Parts: sequence; structure tokens; C-alpha cells
Amino acid sequence: MILNLYWKDNKQNEYMLGKLYRKNGKYHFEINEEELKQATHQGCFGIGELNLFYNHHQSDKLFAFFKRRIPSADHENIEEILKELDMKEYDEMELLEKTKGILYTDRYYLKKM
Repeated sequence: MILNLYWKDNKQNEYMLGKLYRKNGKYHFEINEEELKQATHQGCFGIGELNLFYNHHQSDKLFAFFKRRIPSADHENIEEILKELDMKEYDEMELLEKTKGILYTDRYYLKKM
């Protein structure tokens, strides 16, 4: 599964900043340089802790920018949340897909490619 990260400016223009995927047990995020450059000119502050000088990031764990967009595995109501989302088990990528990683404090969101 590939999830594209988007950011929306004040005029509702969408910018596809990059793509997140899991391969061979590792998380990968590839930055879309051109779209990110355009978005930063419209007020986007980047992508969390990810170094924008590198186009490809790889990690054994989900990047903090994405992790804070979903409930943790030890959340007190995680079983109810999973049931509500029609999920049998906790999976970070699936949670991001189903919730779109939306926070009400910013204008980032994810969509399945």
C-alpha cells in the first residue's frame, strides 16, 4: 500500500508532498520536491522531522510525523477504535489509510494511491 501525503493551502489548492509505504519491514517516505517547493511558497512548514535535503527516508519505525496522526497501540480505547474502523488488528499503515491521518491542527492528510 502506498499513501500519498497532501497539504492544502488557504485557497484549498492541494500539493502532493510525497509518498509513504512499507517494504521489507521498513517504512519509506519519498519526497516530491517540486510539489513541496510550491507548498512552502504557500505557507507549508515542511514535513515534521524529515530532512528535506534528502528525497528518500527509510526507518524501522513509522516516522514520528505520521505516528502522531493515529492512536497508539496502547490507547485505552484501541479495541473500540479498531472495531469502528472495521480492522481486525492494529496496523499503522491501515490506520493511516482509514483515518487519512487527519489532525484538526494542520492541513495535512493522506490518500491511498
